[in-house]
Amino acid sequence: MHCSPIILVAVVLCASLVRGFDEKAAMEKFLESAEACMPEVGASDADLQEIVKKQPASSYAGKCLRACVMKNFGLIDANGKLDTNAGREKAKQYTGNDPAKLKLALEIGDTCAAISVPDDHCEAAETYGACFKSEAIKHGLM
Repeated sequence: MHCSPIILVAVVLCASLVRGFDEKAAMEKFLESAEACMPEVGASDADLQEIVKKQPASSYAGKCLRACVMKNFGLIDANGKLDTNAGREKAKQYTGNDPAKLKLALEIGDTCAAISVPDDHCEAAETYGACFKSEAIKHGLM
């Protein structure tokens, strides 16, 4: 897992799973991606702040900002679905192959990959983000 709207949730998840995880570097990379996406999707600074504050998107452009960032990080594919193979590779990278941590990360990823999401990529990104946040809370990571 890497970082996005789910990245922000994933930053917390990664930080919880891996001691020494560089949350600051991950946030910088996330913000660079988000700022590059903003003009592409017509997102505002308020849309970006909602992600930073881990709040649901209040506008369609905010949802599209999340989708754009998730695509940039390889978390969702061209069809707007979670890329489970990419997610598994990132989970291995960020858990240092620790079996217990990897199992938890994969469990969360598999749970969210299995949910039904809208065909609209922006709406799907928002749905996936809510799932990752819910699963992180359920597992005591947030």
